[in-house]
Amino acid sequence: MLRPPQHETDKKGEALLLGIMAQLKWAANKIGEDYGRDFEIEIFRDGRSTGILFNVQLKSSADPAYSKDSSYVSVTLGAPNACYLAHELRLPTFVIQADVAQNKLFWSAPQSDSALLAKLAKNPDTETCTIRVPIMNELPTTADRLVETVTQLMVLLASRTLAEIQPAIFVAGTSSLAASVELSRSLRIHSDTLDLMRAQELTATGDFVAARTAIHAVLSSPQSSVESKFFAVLVEEKNERLRLGAEDPFRADHLSVVLAASQKLHALTRKGPGGLKFYALVARAATEFYRLAKEDWGLYENWKVHQATGDVWWRAELSVLRAETRHRLLRRYEQFLRLVRLSDKTPYQSALPLAFLRIVEGAATLITRLEFEGLPEAAAAIRDSVFEVSKLAAAVATQFGQHSERVQAALSASILSRDRSAACVRWAEAEIEQIPDVALRDAARVTLADQPTTLANEAENDGVVPVAMEQQIYENMAAGLSINLADQDNPVSAMVRTGIADFDPTRVLRDCSHLFVTLSRLSPGLLFGVVAQQLQLPTMGAKVLYCSLHKYVCEGLSLDETYERFRRDYCDQCLDRSPHPPGWQYTHAWQFEQNERNKEFMDGPRRAPRKPMPSPPPIPMPDKTCAACGLEFTEEFAPWWCGHCQTWFCQRKECLDSHEKHPWPF
Repeated sequence: MLRPPQHETDKKGEALLLGIMAQLKWAANKIGEDYGRDFEIEIFRDGRSTGILFNVQLKSSADPAYSKDSSYVSVTLGAPNACYLAHELRLPTFVIQADVAQNKLFWSAPQSDSALLAKLAKNPDTETCTIRVPIMNELPTTADRLVETVTQLMVLLASRTLAEIQPAIFVAGTSSLAASVELSRSLRIHSDTLDLMRAQELTATGDFVAARTAIHAVLSSPQSSVESKFFAVLVEEKNERLRLGAEDPFRADHLSVVLAASQKLHALTRKGPGGLKFYALVARAATEFYRLAKEDWGLYENWKVHQATGDVWWRAELSVLRAETRHRLLRRYEQFLRLVRLSDKTPYQSALPLAFLRIVEGAATLITRLEFEGLPEAAAAIRDSVFEVSKLAAAVATQFGQHSERVQAALSASILSRDRSAACVRWAEAEIEQIPDVALRDAARVTLADQPTTLANEAENDGVVPVAMEQQIYENMAAGLSINLADQDNPVSAMVRTGIADFDPTRVLRDCSHLFVTLSRLSPGLLFGVVAQQLQLPTMGAKVLYCSLHKYVCEGLSLDETYERFRRDYCDQCLDRSPHPPGWQYTHAWQFEQNERNKEFMDGPRRAPRKPMPSPPPIPMPDKTCAACGLEFTEEFAPWWCGHCQTWFCQRKECLDSHEKHPWPF
């Protein structure tokens, strides 16, 4: 008996899929009799599982229905099957078309296919649907794009699940109301110690050092209760965050302060009391979510940098890293929501409004990233979910007469959207008007009125980005790569810290108007060079410090150490030392001007003896390919080294034309 031709075609399609998955080093598990799913794929990185899975429905053909312009393949699905793939599955799912005649695989994502979703919504009774599988989505060459799509679908599907949950405003039941009222009263008594009141007053006036002393008096006292120490940690957190913001609004490391406070709260409440222990649990989940949201943001910034001029191979690696981080981020948010729901079954809700609101900062970061990446549906679902948490916090605060917490809930909801006509903002405005405390209400009105100047279009501004903000971006990118900049013993962390600090040479150059700085080709070493390439951080390598008047030159990895030698050898004895005016600040525009002004000197002889400029450091590129286009170098399109990007590019016109002009010359 002869096998049906389609059976042979299906076997060839399966073999093609399994072969390409093996090439990518991903695990492909065939699913038995399952409606709509043929394979479950597990993404691996460096030989270990990422925990990221997606479904595949495989369509095999020896003669696929290519469009006339060969831009897509038409695949017909039964309407129930299409609805199942697009709406019902909660795991990222792809339709893969196998062209067994040409040994090619193409993929499409029905869960985000707007044309398919619109057709299913408009014609729910249709019998069949046709989807278009783009030819540009060929495997394995677009594996990194597929991974990006998987991670976007993870967020999209999680947001759909959140949108389907009917939010309920839970307040402690009547059986536990008396205990909850007593808890609320007790906590307020313990929090209103004289030392803590004094600390809050000092924080409000900006005397952060004195406030810190008052707080530590409570934390270090053996007579202080757990409740008093608990609230001292919260006041300390506020004090340190305000201090950091006052010192440097662009680079304030709020996350490290929040993490430290969360750890202290957890340690304090290991043995109770129950209300504070539950608060610490909620705060810990929210803080971990915030940490992962910052890590996700850093990876997004890194991905954006490498979209234009970065390394095509590193972009593929970033896709998997971003997928792993999003996976952990969503799981942490689900844990937070479980704790919020569980709080309804405890007598502790009166102590929890501010704990609930700790989720907002991370959520605002995630929402912004989703909007910037063109995922408005996912951003809206996260916003709506956190908005309900804010309303819950306000309802609890209202029931127990906690006017300050109610104001905080309203202001927290208002930062969830840059659109000042959004539902969360309108609700916040209405909620603030119902605050009975006149002073609190007026202060909240002012804060809410100031928000549009800080939120609206903050990322769409095409003006000059301050150097300090660029440094913050690099710090975010480093965090996204799990580089702990606070680790004083890690040499990579130290080198990245040096590179970020040296990105703004103001502290050195302000000492004399004849000083200027460029980059050197002296390699920091292969490991550090690879990290510099991943971060696109040019100042991780050596810098060259010049005196344009006397033609002195000094070179080194750290700008501070290099200037210390330069100052000792030349500047301290120089009668022509001419400091910049007070308040002078380095800018890239100033650097461009200096580059042009001193070009002849940099290219000509210099007074200090130094070795000739070495060749670019040996940063490897797989298969000797261009980092921008991925094509191999040739005699016609020879490689050239960009020290700012810390990698190699070819001399094809499109790569040269698209390459950014950098302020740091070599």
